[in-house]
Amino acid sequence: MTQSIPLTNWKSLVEKKISKKILIKMMWNEQEKLTLFITPNMKINSFIYDEKEGYLFYDVAGKLIDYPIPSIITEQNMIDGEIDFQQIQKGKIQISKQRLSKEDIQNLINP
Repeated sequence: MTQSIPLTNWKSLVEKKISKKILIKMMWNEQEKLTLFITPNMKINSFIYDEKEGYLFYDVAGKLIDYPIPSIITEQNMIDGEIDFQQIQKGKIQISKQRLSKEDIQNLINP
Protein backbone atom coordinates (compact mmCIF):
# COMPACT_ATOMS: atom_id res chain seq x y z
CA MET A 1 0.00 0.00 0.00
CA THR A 2 1.19 3.49 -0.78
CA GLN A 3 2.47 5.36 2.28
CA SER A 4 3.05 8.77 0.71
CA ILE A 5 2.43 10.71 -2.49
CA PRO A 6 5.04 12.99 -4.15
CA LEU A 7 4.15 16.68 -4.30
CA THR A 8 4.42 16.56 -8.10
CA ASN A 9 1.64 13.95 -8.30
CA TRP A 10 -0.57 16.05 -6.03
CA LYS A 11 0.18 19.18 -8.10
CA SER A 12 -0.88 17.36 -11.29
CA LEU A 13 -4.15 16.25 -9.71
CA VAL A 14 -4.91 19.75 -8.38
CA GLU A 15 -4.27 21.22 -11.85
CA LYS A 16 -6.56 18.64 -13.41
CA LYS A 17 -9.34 19.22 -10.85
CA ILE A 18 -9.40 23.03 -11.07
CA SER A 19 -8.31 23.32 -14.73
CA LYS A 20 -5.63 25.92 -13.97
CA LYS A 21 -1.84 26.06 -13.72
CA ILE A 22 -0.66 25.54 -10.13
CA LEU A 23 2.40 26.73 -8.22
CA ILE A 24 3.74 25.15 -5.05
CA LYS A 25 4.49 27.71 -2.33
CA MET A 26 5.98 26.81 1.02
CA MET A 27 5.36 29.17 3.93
CA TRP A 28 6.17 29.07 7.60
CA ASN A 29 5.80 31.09 10.75
CA GLU A 30 6.96 30.54 14.34
CA GLN A 31 4.49 27.68 14.89
CA GLU A 32 4.34 25.66 11.67
CA LYS A 33 5.05 25.13 7.97
CA LEU A 34 2.48 24.97 5.17
CA THR A 35 2.68 23.85 1.57
CA LEU A 36 0.19 25.75 -0.58
CA PHE A 37 -0.95 24.82 -4.06
CA ILE A 38 -1.97 28.15 -5.58
CA THR A 39 -2.63 29.71 -8.97
CA PRO A 40 0.04 32.15 -10.28
CA ASN A 41 -2.10 35.23 -9.65
CA MET A 42 -2.51 34.53 -5.92
CA LYS A 43 -0.33 36.86 -3.85
CA ILE A 44 -0.05 35.38 -0.37
CA ASN A 45 2.43 36.89 2.06
CA SER A 46 1.60 35.47 5.50
CA PHE A 47 -0.80 33.33 7.48
CA ILE A 48 -2.07 32.66 10.97
CA TYR A 49 -4.14 29.85 12.44
CA ASP A 50 -7.34 30.86 14.20
CA GLU A 51 -9.09 28.19 16.26
CA LYS A 52 -12.55 29.34 15.09
CA GLU A 53 -11.79 30.24 11.46
CA GLY A 54 -8.90 27.91 10.63
CA TYR A 55 -6.06 29.25 8.47
CA LEU A 56 -6.26 32.92 7.55
CA PHE A 57 -4.04 34.21 4.75
CA TYR A 58 -2.91 37.78 4.11
CA ASP A 59 -1.48 39.65 1.11
CA VAL A 60 1.54 41.98 1.09
CA ALA A 61 -0.60 44.93 2.23
CA GLY A 62 -1.87 42.93 5.22
CA LYS A 63 -5.38 42.50 3.83
CA LEU A 64 -7.20 39.25 4.54
CA ILE A 65 -7.43 37.06 1.45
CA ASP A 66 -11.02 36.06 0.77
CA TYR A 67 -10.57 33.83 -2.28
CA PRO A 68 -10.24 30.05 -1.85
CA ILE A 69 -6.83 28.38 -1.97
CA PRO A 70 -6.93 25.19 -4.08
CA SER A 71 -5.01 23.00 -1.61
CA ILE A 72 -3.26 23.40 1.74
CA ILE A 73 -0.93 20.75 3.15
CA THR A 74 0.15 21.13 6.77
CA GLU A 75 3.42 19.93 8.22
CA GLN A 76 1.55 17.18 10.12
CA ASN A 77 0.27 15.74 6.82
CA MET A 78 3.76 15.19 5.40
CA ILE A 79 6.13 12.23 5.62
CA ASP A 80 9.74 12.86 4.54
CA GLY A 81 8.76 15.64 2.12
CA GLU A 82 5.80 13.75 0.62
CA ILE A 83 2.09 13.82 1.38
CA ASP A 84 0.80 11.21 3.86
CA PHE A 85 -1.55 9.00 1.84
CA GLN A 86 -3.64 8.06 4.90
CA GLN A 87 -4.51 11.73 5.45
CA ILE A 88 -5.79 11.91 1.87
CA GLN A 89 -7.94 8.83 2.38
CA LYS A 90 -9.34 10.24 5.64
CA GLY A 91 -10.35 13.44 3.81
CA LYS A 92 -8.05 15.69 5.84
CA ILE A 93 -6.32 16.82 2.65
CA GLN A 94 -8.69 18.24 0.07
CA ILE A 95 -8.80 20.09 -3.23
CA SER A 96 -10.97 23.22 -3.21
CA LYS A 97 -12.51 22.05 0.07
CA GLN A 98 -13.73 18.82 -1.59
CA ARG A 99 -12.77 15.31 -0.58
CA LEU A 100 -11.17 13.19 -3.28
CA SER A 101 -13.25 10.60 -5.09
CA LYS A 102 -12.11 7.00 -5.42
CA GLU A 103 -11.18 7.76 -9.02
CA ASP A 104 -9.02 10.71 -7.92
CA ILE A 105 -7.25 8.50 -5.39
CA GLN A 106 -6.58 5.89 -8.08
CA ASN A 107 -5.13 8.62 -10.32
CA LEU A 108 -2.77 9.57 -7.50
CA ILE A 109 -1.56 6.01 -7.01
CA ASN A 110 -1.20 5.31 -10.76
CA PRO A 111 -0.55 8.66 -12.48
